[in-house]
Formats: sequence, C-alpha cells, structure tokens
Amino acid sequence: MPSVSPSVRKSITLTYHFAERESKARYKRSVLGWFWSFMNPLVTVAVYWFVFGAIYGAEAPKTANGNAESFGLYLFTGLVIWTLFTGLVGGSMVWLSSVSDLRKKIYFPTETALLGGAASNLVQTTLEVVVLLAIMAAFSNIGWTVVFLPVAMVFALGFGLGLGFIASVLNARYRDVSYLVGILLNVAFFAVPIVYTPQLLQDKDLPQTARVLLEWNPVALFIETSRDAVYFLQVPSWNRLLASSVWTVAAFSIGWVFFRRQSMSISEEP
Repeated sequence: MPSVSPSVRKSITLTYHFAERESKARYKRSVLGWFWSFMNPLVTVAVYWFVFGAIYGAEAPKTANGNAESFGLYLFTGLVIWTLFTGLVGGSMVWLSSVSDLRKKIYFPTETALLGGAASNLVQTTLEVVVLLAIMAAFSNIGWTVVFLPVAMVFALGFGLGLGFIASVLNARYRDVSYLVGILLNVAFFAVPIVYTPQLLQDKDLPQTARVLLEWNPVALFIETSRDAVYFLQVPSWNRLLASSVWTVAAFSIGWVFFRRQSMSISEEP
C-alpha cells in the first residue's frame, strides 16, 4: 500500500485545523452553539413557507407517498443545496482574507484554508440534512433514493468551491468583488427552482433560451437531483446527473488551476 507523502499529510492536517477553527468560530460565545445549525434552516423554511405557501397559496407537488405535501418541505429540499453552494462561494472570500496576515509571514498551501472552510460548511449542511430526513421519515416519505442526496451535495460542493477559488483570488485584489458576488447570488436565487416549481416554467410563455437557462443551469440541476432523491423518491435522470458532473468537474478544475497559479502572487497583495 503506497504511503502518503509528507506534503499531502501536511495539507490534510492544515485543512483539518482550518476546518476546526471555522467550526469553533461559527458559534463562538454562543450559549446554544450548534443548536443554531438546526434552528436556522427551520426558521428560514418557515418564513418562506408562510410567504409563498400561506399568503400566496403556492401548492407543493405531490410526494412519493402522497402524505407529505408541504411547501415548506419542498423549499427545504432545495435550500439545503442552495445554502451549501452560496456558503462556499461567499465563504471562500472570507476564508482567504482571514489568513491574509499569516500567508505573508510563512508559507503554507493557501488552498487548505478554503478546503477547511468548505469542510466546516459541509458539516453544517449535513446537520440540516439530518433534520430534513428526520421530518421525511416522520411522514413515511423516505426510501433508498436518498443515496442520491449526498451526490447532489458533492455536486454543489465541487461547483461552489470552484467558483469560490476564483472569487477569493479576485476579491483579494479588488474588494468590490465580494459586494458584486453578493448581488449576483441574490439574483441567482430566483434563477433556480426553490420558491417555485419547474412546472411553472412550462406554464409560462418564456423564450426558449430563457427556459433552457432556468432549467439547466448547474445549481438548478443539483437542486432537482436533491428533490428527486428526498421528495419524489425517484432516481434522478441520467442526463441531469451527467450534466451536473460536467459542470462540477469543469468548475472545480478551472477554479483549482486558477487559484494555484495565483496563490503566490496574492500573498504579496497588501
């Protein structure tokens, strides 16, 4: 069995420490600590359910067993993927900035700061997923297709981190980037089927180009994979899985190469 090189072991150790630091800092001086990891998504879902479900009367699609129709649950299955994605893109800029002084003093693989932050975010999302699956189990709307939920999470993780690599480098040079990314993410929220169903796009007379962009943008693909796995209890289409894989590999590879090439020069940024 091949041994792990010292440089790889060092990177793994650093990633673990950065993940631990981010996790501790997340709820520092908080009495309830990780309890908020369960409360935040539940409150968010409750607010969206009240606005779109109760006030606007949006109807949730039928679940696999026909007993768990709830616009709040429909939202939840999309939000767990969306928050993972946005947490990685926005967080990457923060994680790189947090080690700006350290990287000017000593050399270390800068990407470990982002990988550690991503690992911490993944733990947060996993806790939210536990809540989601517990609720679905209570409604007896759960099956073996949930194995595709981690697949959707990996897609969101790789794609979000790839974009985060690029955004963090640009933000290290131009602080306006973080504000621009925040605006773009707010706009992108309504370009993915979270607070509306894909069927709504079919019912509207949209230009074909707009329809394709809304239905086949990468985050929408990840979210629909999540819903197929947990809400509808069906195997996601292979076209969707293939397209998601291509988007994820391409974004992560481009982001990783870009970040590695720029990591030394950004260490010299003021």
